[in-house]
Amino acid sequence: MGEIYLVRHGQASFGTDDYDRLSAVGVEQAQRLGDWFRMRGLTFDRVVIGALLRHRQTLEATGYTGLEPEILPGLNEYHFHALVDCHLEQCPVEPPLDLKDARVFYRQLRLTLGAWADGTLRHPRLPESWNDFESRIRASLRAMIDRPDAQRVLAISSGGAISALVREVLGLTVDQMITMNLQMVNTGITRLMFKGDKVRLQSWNAQPHLERPDAEHLLSYT
Repeated sequence: MGEIYLVRHGQASFGTDDYDRLSAVGVEQAQRLGDWFRMRGLTFDRVVIGALLRHRQTLEATGYTGLEPEILPGLNEYHFHALVDCHLEQCPVEPPLDLKDARVFYRQLRLTLGAWADGTLRHPRLPESWNDFESRIRASLRAMIDRPDAQRVLAISSGGAISALVREVLGLTVDQMITMNLQMVNTGITRLMFKGDKVRLQSWNAQPHLERPDAEHLLSYT
């Protein structure tokens, strides 16, 4: 029986001009994760990451150097800023929303994802279709289980991609997937078990490395 440790990246730089880089909190979250790996004596037969900078920075901050990571672009997050912009252009809101406010942004993101998934978001500048997103998620899952010599896989990805992977495994509705997506903790761990083509969920969004009195300030969702 193989296992995949799916890790959401550390906190990125929400509200800045460049989201795709870890904040100081994100670096510390990933360092704590690496400490937890070492405390547990966890080693991996394979390491895969998305193609985003925050994925690589998360891996680097863990201090894990056992293997050179394989880049799997299918593990990238959907283009949430572009999707939200497309939705607001199609369905304008007055007065304009303050999208640097995380609560405002994520409320709008929920509406956007629902429209994207049900096909009512139709904009010429959509970065990818919902069907294309689901297709690359399925292909990524296949790529992570296709090597019988790799029985323990570390995969660093993003909240939306991980939630979509769980949706694929459990057959969740889109609304359930979106709810999971918006509850995912930075550096949270989701474990999948696999044998051949069969994949099951073992645990979701665990954060044992942050469940300490001195780590309460490190719990984040952005």
